[in-house]
Amino acid sequence: MRYKLSPLVLDKIRSNRGFSSDAQLAHEAGVTVGTISNIRRGATPSFKTAIRLLELADITDVRAAIVKVTEAPAA
Repeated sequence: MRYKLSPLVLDKIRSNRGFSSDAQLAHEAGVTVGTISNIRRGATPSFKTAIRLLELADITDVRAAIVKVTEAPAA
């Protein structure tokens, strides 16, 4: 079973911090805009990046920030 970070975490950071772009969010998180874009598209961030984003979003319960990824059945 796989999990990914919910893009809503990124939206929460932008809203809470008054950011108008993912570039501002990326700068604050210390990552590239490409990393933010990849997370929005479903890529799993590094553990360090995930923790930093959770901190910026003021999320203390990781269960509120992850989404279970359903995998296609084996052929």
